Amino acid sequence: MQSRVLAILIAVVLALVATAAMVVYVNGADRRAIADQSPVVVLVAKELIKAGTSAADAQTKEQIVQKQIPRESAIAGAFRTWSQLEGKSAAVDIAKGEQLLPTRWVGADEVEGRGLLPIPEDSQALSIGLDATRQVAGFVTPGDNVSIVLTLPTGDGKTKTRFLLQNVRVLAVGTTALSSRTAQGGGRVSQGKGQSLTAITLAVEKQYVERVVHAAVGGDLYLTLMPRNADPARSEGVTDDNVFPDNPE
Repeated sequence: MQSRVLAILIAVVLALVATAAMVVYVNGADRRAIADQSPVVVLVAKELIKAGTSAADAQTKEQIVQKQIPRESAIAGAFRTWSQLEGKSAAVDIAKGEQLLPTRWVGADEVEGRGLLPIPEDSQALSIGLDATRQVAGFVTPGDNVSIVLTLPTGDGKTKTRFLLQNVRVLAVGTTALSSRTAQGGGRVSQGKGQSLTAITLAVEKQYVERVVHAAVGGDLYLTLMPRNADPARSEGVTDDNVFPDNPE
């Protein structure tokens, strides 16, 4: 009886060892197979990327991943590094699982809309003319987020300054939309008396378009640069009466 139990135990142990050996062999075979295929890393859409989406936004939303695939499965010319996507936007809808190809991603100046970056849904493109000082010394570039600060007369000989809108996307600067990196420092207006104005085209939510136009006609506007997705500043505005802080440091 004891010999039979011992034989059964030995058989079970051998079976477990054989199974483990098989798993190790299969895993090793898979690795060897991939190695034999000279794997490469390509950029792949993790989910649907809508036409007009900038590569920067797609990366922020984690819509793009780097994936290792057999070389024979890689499409010729597919993007392999993040730097290849800099300043580009999706020319068409990019399907989930699709390898990113240069023919389906274009520079900002090639995006549909005559040089404009894509206009978000429920927004309209609106241009305002500002001198260099009022657009952060010329450092406002397409793709940036800005706030619009408005100063208006209050009717009693005084003025009030307040944020009009915040987190507004810049679609173009001047007559040509360039990527943020390439536009910086190029084609800016000079400062001083008699300086010319630069058209700044903004994506303004349609319910605020009339307010911005009214403000541009009747008041003075300044733009401030904002970090992407920054929390808006909370303020009731500043007048001639409360411009100085109560407790200056």
